[in-house]
Amino acid sequence: MDELRELVSIVTKQKLKAASLLTVKALQPGPLSMRLYDLVAEGKAKTDEEAMAILYPGESRTVSYQRIKKSLRDYLVNMLLVIDLNLPHYNARQKAYFDCYRQWGAIKILVGKNAYRTNLSLASELLRTALRYDFIDLALDMARGLRLYYGSMEGDLKKYDQYGKQVRHLEQVFHYENLAEDLYTDLVIHFVNDKSTKWEEHHKAREYFRQIEKALDLYDSYRLHFTGRLIEILIYTSINDYKKTIGICDKAIRFFDAKNYVANVPLQAFLYQEMVCYVQLRDYKRGRQAADRGLKLLENGSFNWFKYQELLLLLSLHSREYQEAYHIYKVTVQHRRFNGLPAGIKQIWK
Repeated sequence: MDELRELVSIVTKQKLKAASLLTVKALQPGPLSMRLYDLVAEGKAKTDEEAMAILYPGESRTVSYQRIKKSLRDYLVNMLLVIDLNLPHYNARQKAYFDCYRQWGAIKILVGKNAYRTNLSLASELLRTALRYDFIDLALDMARGLRLYYGSMEGDLKKYDQYGKQVRHLEQVFHYENLAEDLYTDLVIHFVNDKSTKWEEHHKAREYFRQIEKALDLYDSYRLHFTGRLIEILIYTSINDYKKTIGICDKAIRFFDAKNYVANVPLQAFLYQEMVCYVQLRDYKRGRQAADRGLKLLENGSFNWFKYQELLLLLSLHSREYQEAYHIYKVTVQHRRFNGLPAGIKQIWK
């Protein structure tokens, strides 16, 4: 049911109605599936058991229910490719992400249909956009396809060499992106249930960072620098060295600020990490500056917005800025009833 609720929150009734005008009615699921959609959208069924009891009162129809649930899920997934995800609150990189993957899907269909002429211009366009926004996996896929086309079909040696060099470069970047992500995940999995200071994790993080440190100097990849700097941060957060952690966050923020697009997610993450450090250092002024900047990147009332407010509240209380703390509390309550606030904020005010 969680999967269905997530899809329904994205493919809303309004979007579904507009998108349905562009799709064949025969592709729509049956009336029971659409009734299940309404139950989920209106909050009348929060579990599979509740939904089944409403749709099949007094009966145990598990197989039938799973069939209509799958039909609805598949339909909503297909509708994701039709509805407009380029909403005003998305920044340029987020919009490009949706557009690029839609275009990637069209290119793959054209390849399967042997429509190489149409595919050529689309692939070249997607490659340029993917490089601009650091979608390295997409860029590599397009460069490989173009290399194959110009080498095996056109016999264009110049373009074959051009895309060949690009493929080899992107393969190196992609390798280090994946390595950094793998090393970072291996580190954080040990912090999930135990956040105590660990010298063993400190040395492990330092060793992992050595494996990607040179790559950070060679490549300006979004994903590499995001996870790479997070590994470097873990070297010092594992031993509670907050001042050095702040220095790394500043370095990461400068890197992403230099991008020709708004790198929303990493900026949020590193500014948030700085706030954590300023709470520990009782530095209200700098913590407030980091919070103010981070909050500009967030949608009011979103989960991360509340997490920022929670940290800002802690910082205000530790710094004895009680008037500011009360203001933060009032702002959060305006966006959600008290029972719906994050546990951290509720606990602070108990």
